[in-house]
Amino acid sequence: MSADFSRLTAIVYTSGRQQSVTRLINSVAWLYPQVKVLVADDSRQPQTMAGAEPVKMPVDSGVSACRNALLARIRTPYFLLLEDNQELNRGSHVDKLLAAVAGGKCDLAAGDMISCRRRFGLFTKREADPGHGTVEATPEAVKITAGARPGVEGVQGCDVAHNFFVARTDKVRAMGGWDPQLLVDERLEFFVRARRFGIKAAVCLDSVAWRWNDAAAKTNRDFSALAVAKMGSARLIDANGRTIEAASSQTRAA
Repeated sequence: MSADFSRLTAIVYTSGRQQSVTRLINSVAWLYPQVKVLVADDSRQPQTMAGAEPVKMPVDSGVSACRNALLARIRTPYFLLLEDNQELNRGSHVDKLLAAVAGGKCDLAAGDMISCRRRFGLFTKREADPGHGTVEATPEAVKITAGARPGVEGVQGCDVAHNFFVARTDKVRAMGGWDPQLLVDERLEFFVRARRFGIKAAVCLDSVAWRWNDAAAKTNRDFSALAVAKMGSARLIDANGRTIEAASSQTRAA
């Protein structure tokens, strides 16, 4: 049975990175022309982009507030979350992610990622960049372990994953979407809170997007310590063994 993409809306946050987001929108239009794309741009001079419906936002609203605005505009039972430096390809198989969620295997089905970088303008270096893992959470620490739990029919269980996923719109709305105080560094807090809310997440390793390492996509802002504090633990130990201490109460109040 073919996927019913009329039940899916793609949402994208960007901040003035027109070249990157245009590449992404074009890839969605090429592979999934039935999918409506909503874009929130919080830059000072947002540009109109063919193939996408703009959602106006105040300047520097941040990724979480913009995603929440996009979430409020969705009129389909499922949505596809994308980042503006990603690109879909024939191996992205969004239909598999949609089938996993629509079929009741999970509430959120994420794909895997390939990191892409131009080398000397002549060729592209591509490297696997897995982002899924399981979580062990206590008041002392949130520990993320790379990998997934055994699954069935093409999906494996996980607690955190890349920001390339299909999810049930009602479930994400019910948990409150993304924390608007996290202008960046929102991903892990979102997944940890989703887990506590009872959202069943999974990963489909057969669905792979490309992520381009565009210089314009980088930011010097760091909200990771605040994100850990919002998880309710003293520290985060990520899948690479890096430890991030939670922000103090004074820092959070500021």
